[in-house]
Amino acid sequence: MTNNENDLKKYISSPQSLISFMEHSQAFWGIKDLDSKWIYANNSSLDFYRIEKGFNIEGKLDSEIPMPSQEISEDLVRADQDCMNRKKRITSIEIHYYGKNNIDTPIPSLCYKSPLYDDNENIIGVIWHGEKINAPELLYYMDRLNRNTIQFDAPNDLFTKRELEVIFWAQQRLGIKEIARRLDIVPQTVEVHIKNIYRKADVHNSIQLVEYCKHEGLDRYIPADFIRKGVQIMA
Repeated sequence: MTNNENDLKKYISSPQSLISFMEHSQAFWGIKDLDSKWIYANNSSLDFYRIEKGFNIEGKLDSEIPMPSQEISEDLVRADQDCMNRKKRITSIEIHYYGKNNIDTPIPSLCYKSPLYDDNENIIGVIWHGEKINAPELLYYMDRLNRNTIQFDAPNDLFTKRELEVIFWAQQRLGIKEIARRLDIVPQTVEVHIKNIYRKADVHNSIQLVEYCKHEGLDRYIPADFIRKGVQIMA
């Protein structure tokens, strides 16, 4: 749990105190409804997303708001819905591009989205917050794959943590020996993991696995430990 979330728990006793907390926070905070339409965003969010002052965001989708992040609006909505459908927090990296003097500058942010519940424990939307981060290697990796968003949460619970790590490297077209070296395990263990992965995914080769990952959203996933431990993620 982040410091922002710990602080939030102190103020979440009422809607008024929740909004007051967000208003005074330097992090980006916002709330969306069940359809991913904006309900609220604090000033830090409005500044980060470069939303014109006075523009009314209420009831609008990301794609309907004039901001540089429109090109990733589908990914943002997908993450909102994933968060609410799975009833769990979703952690992701979002890359936002801002132009100046005809030069686009990528600005990454670490974003957390959590389901928002009413007093009867019904999900009524999603609450999100984020902050800018400095991660040049991750920026390079995402640019290499032409991705502007990436998640630290696997889209399903089908695979073990180690299998997900093997899947990540397999998508980079690494061979068994190289995957073993990256994970500091023996090649025979990688072979066992790949056999189990193929069985669970109902595929028979690496090409089919890559297509499976695209269909299931695993191509948007990166193991969080790779970032925490400073793992070299370039193939």
